[in-house]
Parts: sequence; structure tokens; C-alpha cells
Amino acid sequence: MKDFQVSKFSNFFLVGIDHTHASVDVRELFSLNEEKASHLIYDYKTLGGDGMMVVSTCNRTEIYAFANCPRDIIDLFCKHTQANLELFYRHQNIKQNREAIEHLFKVSSGMESKILGDFEIIGQIKKSFLFAKEQAAHNTFLERLVNSAVQTSKKVKNETQLSSGAASVAFAAVQKVKQHLSTLPAGAQPKVLLYGTGKIGRTACENLVNQTGLKDITLINRTEEKAERLADRFGVKHIDFSNLNEGLNTADIIIVATGALGATVIPEQFTEDKYRLILDLSVPRNVEVSLYENPNFEVVDVDALSAIADESIAKRKAEIPAAEAIINSMIDDFYIWLESRRVAPTLQAVRSKMESWKSKEVQTLLKKFPELNEEHADLLADQLLNRITGQFARQLKNGPDINNDLRTIHHIFEIEKK
Repeated sequence: MKDFQVSKFSNFFLVGIDHTHASVDVRELFSLNEEKASHLIYDYKTLGGDGMMVVSTCNRTEIYAFANCPRDIIDLFCKHTQANLELFYRHQNIKQNREAIEHLFKVSSGMESKILGDFEIIGQIKKSFLFAKEQAAHNTFLERLVNSAVQTSKKVKNETQLSSGAASVAFAAVQKVKQHLSTLPAGAQPKVLLYGTGKIGRTACENLVNQTGLKDITLINRTEEKAERLADRFGVKHIDFSNLNEGLNTADIIIVATGALGATVIPEQFTEDKYRLILDLSVPRNVEVSLYENPNFEVVDVDALSAIADESIAKRKAEIPAAEAIINSMIDDFYIWLESRRVAPTLQAVRSKMESWKSKEVQTLLKKFPELNEEHADLLADQLLNRITGQFARQLKNGPDINNDLRTIHHIFEIEKK
């Protein structure tokens, strides 16, 4: 990377642990909150580091940084987490230079998400770069890289169907709710009960709030504190578990996402005669089988919702080549910018040397021909310099062997390589 004038170090690395290489219990050990990330970045800068960004989510902890050797970053990574080198190397993900850049672009575009096409990570990447800036750990390269990654994410999202459809059971459940709402009178606000606030329940709650416009949402959980925390987070209601039967009976739409080993929603809990949509996201099923056959209930189990999600995933996978084409194009654009950084110092040195020559030659010319207009002579000389340096720039950027071209120019103009 030294040739590109973006760092004093030889290479740009990705060093990380993610869901494709490690289970959640391992990923937890490598997690970096802001305090730990701040200490890690401080140590990196103390050792002379000049560009680092830390991305830490539930599915990945990744460090993007300049170094001569990845071991320098790995040692800091393990020092500031609960892990050790042996564990890291068992689950590691290390990429260098173009592969590291490509990885960030793929992560930003939802290509490396646990659910293909999930773009939530881009917000975390933006946040991580802002944190790097606050820690004075950013540089021109990182800023350009993150901006390019954000643009790549937008292009993939807007120009492909990589994020189309419901690609998870929780998301498919909310799509089913939206489909049901379309059959109701305009402005209808059915009562929704979400039973169970574990991981799937939390995701379903977030999607309900963000995508349906429903206002009457109530949460219930065997541990009331969990329901209360989630309700406060999303501005919805919660009820005590002792009121389960009442909550089920009054609800129009019920989403069941508990970890119970048997039926927790049974016919005897319903005394009010009305149509209900029940979505059972639990395995094993938590809705009594007889309710599937009751004409007053539309019960959709996890298999049916999974089929919807599987179909969406298949469609998303078909979009991978289109997304990869966009990513490769954006990487090429990024390298064009890098090449311009590479040749800029040489062009500046050539320009500086020629400016010195120009000044001397113009003064010599004016002495020989005092009747000449100094301003016009200077302007003419500048135009010639612009033509010459412009030609150099085009040759350097488009030539087949930029290294040889740079060496030749350095030799001709007696420019010392820094």
C-alpha cells in the first residue's frame, strides 16, 4: 500500500471472526464494545498504526487496518478480548489488500450477512467509521473505502433483487400479517398479541412496528421483565403472564414464538367467537392441532412460513451474479482512485521541477526580448506545462506498466523516490 501513498505500511488487512467460521459462543469471546475498541485502537496508534476501523456486531467482529503483518493486528485483537491466539486461528478470517476491500464491499451489500441480502450491517459500518474518526484512527483511504462501500450497498439494493421477499421465518410472519391487513377495511387496527419475546419474537416485534403501521400491539412473556423491556424499546404494550388467556381471547392476530415443548395455545382459551389469524413460529408447534381445523382460525405453522422464506432465499441467490458484477465494478473504480493517489506525488514533483525551469526560462526570454508582455509569456508557459503534465497523467493512468513508467519519469526528471 506504500505505492499508493495511503499508508506507511505495506498491506491493508481484514482480521476477524464471523458467523461463517464461528458459533455464537465463540463470537461472544471476540466481541468488542466501544470501550474495548477504543483501547485497542489506542494501542494500535501507539505502535505507529495509521488507519484502523473496528466493526463489531452479533454476527461478526472485524478489524480493518494497515500493517506490515496481520499478526500485529491479531495480537491486539486477542489482547483486548476474552480469547487467545489458538482459538482465533481455529476460527479466523484473514484477508489482505484487494481481498480485504472486496470483503468489506460484500459485507456492506448483504452478501456476507447471516440472511442473504440483509442490509442492516451498513448502518453499523457507518457508525464504526465515525467512531474511528473520533479516535483519530482514520485516514483518506478508509474514508474513501467506506464511502465506496456505502455506494456499493445502495447500488446493489436498488439495482438487484438481493433483498426482496421474506428471507426469515420472523420476516415471513410479518409479510403474512401485511397480506392479511390488505383484506381488512382501510384504517382497520386489529389487536395483535405477540406471545414470546426471545430472538425470533424480538425480530417479529421490530418488523411489526416498522413495517405494518399497527398501533395495538401487546407483548406477553413468561418472564415479564423481558416483555417490559422490549415493549419500552418499541413503544408498545405488555401484559403480565397471568393474563395470557385474556390476551389471547381479545386478540385478532396472534404470533406465537415461545420455547415451550408442547401446546400453550389451546381451544379452551378462546370464548369470544370471531375470526383470528395465528402464526406459530415455535418448534415444536405451540398451537393445539385442533385449532388448525377450526374454521374461525387461520393457523400458519413454521413449515409454511419457512417455505415462504426458502422461496425468497432462492430468488435472492439468483441475484448473486448481478450483485457481484456491481461489487467488482465498484472495486475497479476504487482502484482507479488508488492509482491516481499513486501517480499524484510523481506528477506533483514533475510539475514543481518544470515550474522552476519555466520561471528561469521566462526571465531569460524577457531579458532577450524586453518588448514581450511578461503576463502573456507566463500564461503561454503555463499552458505548455499543463499540456505536458496532462499527457504524463494520461500515460501513467492508462499505460500497461505503471511501475516502469514511474521509474522512467523519476530517472528523466531526477526525482528521488520517497
